[in-house]
Amino acid sequence: MFSLREFVKKGFLDAVGKMADYQIILNAAGWHEKGVLTEDDLSEINNAIENYTPEKEEEEN
Repeated sequence: MFSLREFVKKGFLDAVGKMADYQIILNAAGWHEKGVLTEDDLSEINNAIENYTPEKEEEEN
C-alpha cells in the first residue's frame, strides 16, 4: 500500500548531497507541520545530512 510519509521521506533522503541542506530542512519541516513526517523522520533526515560525505571523483591519469 502506498504511504505518503515513506514517499516524502525517501525523496528527502535521496536529495541529500544533491540539494542544498537548508532546502531539505525547510521542506521537511513543512511536511512535519502538515502532519506527514514525524520528529523521528526529521531526525533520520538530519542524520543523513550530517553523515553525508561527498564522493571524490577519481583523477584520471
